[in-house]
Amino acid sequence: MNAALEYLLKANLFLVLFYACYWIWLRKHTFFRLNRAYLIVSVLLSLTLPLVELPADAAETLPVPVVAFSLPVVIQTAEQPTGPDWETIAYWVYGLVAGALFLRLLVQITGVGRLIKRSERHDLDDYTLVLPADERVPTFSFFRYLVLCRRDAQTANTPIVAHELVHIRQGHSFDVLLLEVVQLFFWINPVLILYKQAIQQVHEFLADAQAEDKHEYATFLISYAFGVQPNTLTNGFFKPSLLKERIKMLQRRATSHWALGKYMLVLPLLLGLLAMTAAREQLTELVTPVSDEKGTVSGKVIDSDGQPLPGATLIVRNTTSGAQTDIQGRYELKNVPSDAKIVASFVGYVSQEKDVAGKKTLDFKLVPKVDSLARIVVVGYASQPKSTNTTTAPPTTNTARDGAFTNIEQMPEFPGGNKALGQYLAENLRYPSDAQRNNTDGTVFVQFTIGKNGSIYGIRVKKGVGDGCDEEAVRIVGKMPSWKPGLQNGRPVAVQYILPIQFILEGKEDKRSGQVIDSKPNAPNVILRGSVVSDPDKKPLIFVDGEPRTASALKPEPLSDVNPNDIHSINVLKGESATTLYGDEGKNGVIQVKTRQGAIGEQIQQAGRIDYDGKPPVYMLDDKTITREEFQKLNPKNLKSVEVDHTKPAYTIKATTKN
Repeated sequence: MNAALEYLLKANLFLVLFYACYWIWLRKHTFFRLNRAYLIVSVLLSLTLPLVELPADAAETLPVPVVAFSLPVVIQTAEQPTGPDWETIAYWVYGLVAGALFLRLLVQITGVGRLIKRSERHDLDDYTLVLPADERVPTFSFFRYLVLCRRDAQTANTPIVAHELVHIRQGHSFDVLLLEVVQLFFWINPVLILYKQAIQQVHEFLADAQAEDKHEYATFLISYAFGVQPNTLTNGFFKPSLLKERIKMLQRRATSHWALGKYMLVLPLLLGLLAMTAAREQLTELVTPVSDEKGTVSGKVIDSDGQPLPGATLIVRNTTSGAQTDIQGRYELKNVPSDAKIVASFVGYVSQEKDVAGKKTLDFKLVPKVDSLARIVVVGYASQPKSTNTTTAPPTTNTARDGAFTNIEQMPEFPGGNKALGQYLAENLRYPSDAQRNNTDGTVFVQFTIGKNGSIYGIRVKKGVGDGCDEEAVRIVGKMPSWKPGLQNGRPVAVQYILPIQFILEGKEDKRSGQVIDSKPNAPNVILRGSVVSDPDKKPLIFVDGEPRTASALKPEPLSDVNPNDIHSINVLKGESATTLYGDEGKNGVIQVKTRQGAIGEQIQQAGRIDYDGKPPVYMLDDKTITREEFQKLNPKNLKSVEVDHTKPAYTIKATTKN
């Protein structure tokens, strides 16, 4: 149960209990001032008591023997919501009704204000006399304004004026307005209607008590019993619904002072409510029932900005029971012991642990780790205006496959931590040339399993962007060293992991990108965004098929042995994109040359390992279907091209041999 709903329930309960005390013990007494104070103070206490917390001494923790059993793994996956979000709808309906009541209150106040503004006014000592032009307007008071009906003004009804002056001088309008405002937020509680009736009744009793001759005043009330019902927001002299009670109260004897003791009966109720609400957490810690009661615990997992964290893991401490949050960050755990602890974790965030303590709802708010790896960014240059081409794989469930956990107590870790993982990816990732030519960017989500020994297998693309970005992400994950495995109950377990890798194209400045090589043994000119690198001391890094090339005495030009006709692509990096991937060594620029044979060999290596949504693609050689193992054994020297066909129902990778 969230805090707002819990507060509403408690406040409404207190309103009911306090009013019940008034109706049973106090309403027939002639202690009108005390009754007025009780009604107002009880409303204020009902609003503030749920917010009070009492300090408590730390409870002594006693050791308890526990018998541990090894249970089979139970993974609970939160189902995706298939229907409307009734909780959100209920909040909206509640707010709309409160808004409508606010508008109604605003219209009432504005109406009274317009009436006073249009009418004849006379400022007197402690009030303003208002004489409306419309004779149908009844006599009433509103704060310091006494609106006197023309008929009453002409007949000089002194009791009426004296009655309304009591309302003005004792500030009865403040009480009425307070209850109207409270009803805006607690409109669902009908006891507030009874509160409003009770306070108006007490107001009339207080005003009637000023009459010198009560018998004559009661006769006057009966004779005046004609007219129009005034605005419920004001204190009118005559209200038919209160006439009978007013006359009865005028004839009633004054209550004995011994009855004042009844007001003390409310004190135990007040102390009991305070202990029940404010000290509930402390009492739970001090008194823990000895029982094996189990129940369902649900809630939400959000980040520090209040946004839901889908895919967060919830684990019952020292058990194998867990769950994952859905797209809205909600989770549900069944058969949770009342004294259990629940651990919430998410990749890149600090884990949080909470005691169940018999609660049915537990919400978690996770904060990012200082050294967390949010996502890996690969920067490239666009040769055309940038466009985004994103393809999404069909949705998959979060259940574990092949015995791999999706919910564990301690997530696996790259050797050296997240910083080392970021450095590894930055040094080894390459922006695919096809993606640069086609101006493709986006985020690739790669899912893989980290085994008990830290090895990586089961690599597949959860969400891709195409044009070689998917294959590049899979390639770099496949080359990773062994990880530190995840732990469940202190033992290594296989864990499914999702890594987001973002490919970003920078805006174009110069369509020229690459290295110009002629057939002569002249030194090549390196074009870096329109500028020629001519300083011999500022030579760029050069890579051919991923292997570094440097100048030597025998080969002063690193690319002299590369046939321009064999070049598949040339990629030139400069500035931040170069230093991000290669550190300070790339400050003078980086040239990445990929030969046709190297490109085909890389495609074979990547395509032979990739899965799409858990299913292997269809492999074809010269329009004939072959197995994955046969595809992986193909010799790049004998192939003309390797292409990926997204248009067919099944993801297809086609290889073509040379003629």
